[in-house]
Amino acid sequence: MIVLVQGSPRKRCWLLLATIVTTLTLAPTPAAAERLHLSYTVYFGYLPALDVAAEMRSGAGRYEVDASVAPQAWIAWALPWTARSWSAGRRLDDGTLRPERHLATATWGVRTRRTNLDFAEDGPVRATLEPPGLEAGRDPVPEEMLTGVLDPVSAVMALVETAGAGQGCAPLVPVFDGRRRFDMRAERLENAVMAGSSYSAYAGPVVVCRVRFTSLAGGYRDGERAKFWQSPTPGTERPPIDLWLAPLREGGPAVPVFVTSASVLGWVTVYLSSFRFDPD
Repeated sequence: MIVLVQGSPRKRCWLLLATIVTTLTLAPTPAAAERLHLSYTVYFGYLPALDVAAEMRSGAGRYEVDASVAPQAWIAWALPWTARSWSAGRRLDDGTLRPERHLATATWGVRTRRTNLDFAEDGPVRATLEPPGLEAGRDPVPEEMLTGVLDPVSAVMALVETAGAGQGCAPLVPVFDGRRRFDMRAERLENAVMAGSSYSAYAGPVVVCRVRFTSLAGGYRDGERAKFWQSPTPGTERPPIDLWLAPLREGGPAVPVFVTSASVLGWVTVYLSSFRFDPD
């Protein structure tokens, strides 16, 4: 996840966060809306480093996710980074997601960056970045690549939904995060059983999906700053992210219960530490 090496690990952290904190009801949307609260702990190696909290609301053909991440107290002095991501949109009758708005805020010390995505019914998404000039040094994203895309949160929802519905992992999801246009490509690896442990609030059967990222536009022209899309090992591709997905109750939504990926500072693992369903 990691924020101490030239900035590119911090970008990897944000995408991994977007992966683990999103979930959406996979069965037909219930008539009565409800909220699902999820808490995760992120480990760098064996050390717990970050806490993630997410709240998902689904009902009446709509979805909304609000997620935040913050360092644990022991590392906060060296990792003064917090982030929040919010997405909302519609679910069509066939289950297709149509995002309407996405907001993301990241703070490093006293510096704050904001991204606001507004999605048109038909046409390209409009991005507003604060402070201005954040896209400097990047290749532009062609307008024709900004239609029919999802924000990162909605993109992972689409992936999780297909896996939980028994349709395998979504093979291709087009994504725009306000700066970069990339594809998420997933494959279903296996059905497995997650053993119980003191780390996790879940034990039981899971579906394992492997997610890879393909950069299409909006990357840095400076190769050193573009390392998110490169592997820490020269000559190999960027390590994938493995998602372990499972419903938390009979007929409930599938959610990530475990996530793992390699990074420039070693393995990152994420465990679902607690969850709660509340009526809306």
